[in-house]
Order: sequence, then C-alpha cells, then structure tokens
Amino acid sequence: MLPIIALLIRARRLHVLISLQLVILSASAQQVIRFGVLGLFHPQELLLEPESRNVRSVTSHDSNGQAEQILNGEAGHRQIVFRVEEGRVIAGSRSARSWTASARDGSASGFRLIVPGKIRRFYFGKLIIQAQDGELVAIVEMERETAVASVVASEMVESAPLEALKAQAVATRSFLTAGPRHGNFDFCDTTHCQFLKSPPASDSRVAKAVEATRGLALAYRGKPVAAMYSSRCGGQTRSLRDVGMEPGDAYPYYSVSCAWCRRHPLTWQSKIGPSAQPPQSTSENQRIIQARQWGWGAIPGSGFKATAEGAGWHLEGHSLGHGVGMCQHGAGGMAASGADYHAILAHYYPNTSEILLP
Repeated sequence: MLPIIALLIRARRLHVLISLQLVILSASAQQVIRFGVLGLFHPQELLLEPESRNVRSVTSHDSNGQAEQILNGEAGHRQIVFRVEEGRVIAGSRSARSWTASARDGSASGFRLIVPGKIRRFYFGKLIIQAQDGELVAIVEMERETAVASVVASEMVESAPLEALKAQAVATRSFLTAGPRHGNFDFCDTTHCQFLKSPPASDSRVAKAVEATRGLALAYRGKPVAAMYSSRCGGQTRSLRDVGMEPGDAYPYYSVSCAWCRRHPLTWQSKIGPSAQPPQSTSENQRIIQARQWGWGAIPGSGFKATAEGAGWHLEGHSLGHGVGMCQHGAGGMAASGADYHAILAHYYPNTSEILLP
C-alpha cells in the first residue's frame, strides 16, 4: 500500500510470527535499503536490545573520531539507552553526533528497537541513530530482499493465496528500486512510503513468496515502476489523473475492472464537520489532508460521495485506500480463482514488463 507521491493507504493489523530463523538473504550484490523507522512516535529516547547470543558493535561517530562500545548479549549487557540532548545523541556517559550498531564484524544483525511505553519492534540490519530537531532519528539499513519480506509481511496476511503474495512481493520490490523518497534515508516505515514491520519467519508463506520472485520487479519504458497498491478498489482501479495527479513520464496507472470487488461490494459511511467546503473525492492529496483533520477512519477511501448534512457532511464510499494500481483483495480473488502472479500483475499494471534486478 502506498501513497507514493503522497498517497495514503489504509493499514491493516497483521499477525506475523517472528522466530530466530529470519528471512536473512545472501549477501550477494543486493541493493541496500535505508528505512527511517518509528518516526511517527517522535522519540526522544530509544532502547536497543540485541538478539540473544548476538555480539553487537555500537560505535559513536563525531568530528573528534570514533569510540567503540561492545554490547554482548551473553554477558549481561541487555540494553543500551539512547536519548537526545542539545542536538546530540547520548548513550550512557558518551555524547556523539550519531551512533551505529551492527554485528561485531560490521555485518547486519538482529535487534529490537523500543520507544518506551509505546512500541517495540524487531529488525534485521544495521542501525543508525541520529538527532534532528530535538528528536532521535532511527535508520535501519537492510538488504533489499529482507526489506521486501518485511513489507509484504506487513501488507498481506500469512494466509493470503501464495500467488497474491508473490504479486505483492514483486510490486513491493519494484517500489523499493524505483528511487528514494526522503533525503536522510530512502523510505519511511509508514503508508507515506512502505508500511514496514518485522521480517517474517524463514519458513513462512511470505518468505516463500519473496524467494520465489527474488529480484523480479516491474518496469515501464525500461525503468522500475514505483508500484502503487491499495486494499480494496471498489470494483474499478483509478488512474493518476483520477486522483488529481499528472503522471508526466512516469507510469500513468490505467483504470481496470476488479471482478472480486464487484462481486464483494463494500460500503462505508461517516460524518464529518462542520466544514465550509465539501471533502474532495477526486484529489488524493486533499483526501489525506482532510483525513488528518477528521481522522483516518472518517475518510478511509477515495471516490466517495459527500452530501450536506446539518453543519457537516455525510460521506459514503466503496473503496479502502487510494484505489490506484493493484487491488490487494482483488489480487487475492484472482489467485483463488487460479491466476498466477504474472497474470495478476499484468491485469493491474497494464503495459508494464517484468525485469530481473541484480
């Protein structure tokens, strides 16, 4: 799900099994993805916990050089606390411009990152912690296929048809290779970029789908497509122009019929207001602005109708998300009916081709 170009997608709660066996992919020439994580919580304190039996190197970086601190999961050093103070990152008695954490040999490793009292999440990669505007910025560097698996596990339930999971993997990989969307890191872990949670177990259906499509992405006119997708399209996907955007030279996204959504219609209703102007159903950017004002549940999808009701507006819609690109429920329906992931991608992304990345 992505906004991609500032689009918002309704995120769903998923239950993903995480074990010590992770989707840890070969260190061959894979693209490294830098994810800014947990930024929604505006953390001023972060706790780092190593995976059990994992020796980690935590290193400070400053203009005065580097000082290394070893965190050993077996020696009782279970946690390092980072906090922000006057534009610096403090760990114990040490202050630095930034810190990195990795396996002792500098490679990726498993760790938990915690915003006290709010959230704890497991990652596999290298961690960078910086200070910016009075907050801690946490960046996780992970290899591309690990990132794809982590996103797919967040976007689709484990029980989804395998061919739909494969289609999701290709779309996600395509988005991650089409180019970064932030300055300090490549992508954030929200629906602004790619919803990201912990990597799945190596024997999960998600991991199998990612491995089966390893390196595959979508291309349009020879360039990777920042593939967009949403939960339910309401029976017809939308083009970029349908949501108030001009594609330029980028993939335009064609409006296609979705048989599953037509057979399984959904209607949502809500009321917002008072507001002098009716909410916009043809501009995704405006929908996001209004959803931030009235609540994400108040305007969960595009293409709705707004009717004046008292001092406010009564809304009625039939889609969840922006409706551009692949419909995730529709992909599941196609897979359940016997379509493979090639057919699913060809249907929702017409005029694209599949390419094999390095």
